[in-house]
Amino acid sequence: MSLKKYIGMAGFGCLLLLLAGCLTAPGSMSEVQTYYVAPQMADDVGPEKTSCLLVKQSTNATYRLMYGSIDGFKYDPGFEYELQVEVTEHNDVSAGDSGYTYTLVKMVSKKPASLNIESTVWELTAYQSAGGKMEAPIQKSGIMLKVADGNITGHAGVNQFFGKCDLKESTLQISDIGSTRMTGSPELIVQESQFLGLLKRAVNYQIVGNELRLRNADGTVVLKFKPLSEPSLTAGAWKAIGINNGLDGVVSIMHFTEITIDFSDAGKVSGSSGCNTFSGQYKTEGHLISFSPMSKTGRYCAEPEGIMQQEMQFFQALENVSMYSLNKNTLELLDKNGSVQVLFYAR
Repeated sequence: MSLKKYIGMAGFGCLLLLLAGCLTAPGSMSEVQTYYVAPQMADDVGPEKTSCLLVKQSTNATYRLMYGSIDGFKYDPGFEYELQVEVTEHNDVSAGDSGYTYTLVKMVSKKPASLNIESTVWELTAYQSAGGKMEAPIQKSGIMLKVADGNITGHAGVNQFFGKCDLKESTLQISDIGSTRMTGSPELIVQESQFLGLLKRAVNYQIVGNELRLRNADGTVVLKFKPLSEPSLTAGAWKAIGINNGLDGVVSIMHFTEITIDFSDAGKVSGSSGCNTFSGQYKTEGHLISFSPMSKTGRYCAEPEGIMQQEMQFFQALENVSMYSLNKNTLELLDKNGSVQVLFYAR
């Protein structure tokens, strides 16, 4: 998909308005020039509020809005580009035409920026409600997503979700969305359903400033996110909300029971397994994690029924863990295949 078609999805305000301060080409008939393209776009100041490329012609210059497309250039948000561009001035200019055309000659470099859809955890700031208006999410509902290695994961407000995400240029195809089966307030459940429905129908994305925008097939922005730094594993105690029971996948923690885990900077881990307390050692390397055999107290709890079986499933799940993933308020302990073994929420 060409950049001209991509920008067309958002409107042509940047292409038609000769905005003050926008980049212009010198008055030559045809000349090859160096253009640096920013990893994110910016909104113009016109009434249509369309989004434009940010470009400059030297590394020390300031990025400016560009009101012309670059033929042959396929733009991926989240990458910094150096391009060789042929700029052609036309003497016969129609009304509303800038008088210049831009054609890609060579892509000198394409480097991932620090703010990238795949290198950033994104927190929801606005979503399209059932009535069609953009609304802020319920306070502290903690809706977020992360895209990496062809997968999409996150927290939808009540449940964790997971699925496949195929990225190509500025398009995305989200499929095979599934989630855990936790219960929550009616308001959160309604919001979660709306969010996941919008996510499934998203087909295009932009990074404008520091904002990630997902659009549907009509070109309408339906979800907006801001960057969110991943928390520290040792930031505090974590409370389990789901355990892989080895049979049906991740199941909710039993009512009136609590399982917790606490990681220290010294490599020690401790917590409650519901009936007993435990302690041991852990090691991390990047997002790999391993646990030593756990020391446990020897209590037996008869109530609630099934608590000892749940405790056994928890320790078995810990033995299967080889990776972890952090997303703001949630911690996922995963096996070597990426399957969730224990799901925690920040206390």
